[in-house]
Amino acid sequence: MNDDFEFEAPEPEETEPVIDQYGTVKRAASIVGDLRKCLREEGFTKEETFELVQAYWVSEMSVF
Repeated sequence: MNDDFEFEAPEPEETEPVIDQYGTVKRAASIVGDLRKCLREEGFTKEETFELVQAYWVSEMSVF
């Protein structure tokens, strides 16, 4: 064996962390589905449910 040879391990590459750009949207969509289901179970009409869910969605997405 050659004692002059030194093995150099490859340096790990630095990578940027993965950021889920749609995490907030996915979370809000899940909440909206649960909210809609609960409102319908409580006896709200489709129109009332739509208005309440729409108001929640707009506030969650910071459109106001």
